[in-house]
Amino acid sequence: MNRKQKTCLLLGMAAIVVMGLFPPWVIQSRELNRWGKSGQFKYITEPGPYRWIDSPPPRAYPCSGSYPKVFWWERPRFIDLYRLGVQYFVVAVVTSGLIVILGDKKTRTQ
Repeated sequence: MNRKQKTCLLLGMAAIVVMGLFPPWVIQSRELNRWGKSGQFKYITEPGPYRWIDSPPPRAYPCSGSYPKVFWWERPRFIDLYRLGVQYFVVAVVTSGLIVILGDKKTRTQ
């Protein structure tokens, strides 16, 4: 492995570590419409921000609708493993591709 390949490998590993420290979050909320049928909740799962692994997104978000009709309660926040897995896969593919491309031509032809 030459110096360029080692640099690419180290940068890829550093990118994976940083992505693990600042993962994407998923926010699950429930909406209660006070003027509709009582006891009717609508559960919403939406992608959240990228935050430090030890400090998840805040629990309260201002509601976008009119205030007296809609109330939001935040349910559990968790890490979006699907998005994190896709990010890891893309970094691994790009890093391995760069390692192959930056290899010595002498060793590739033999």
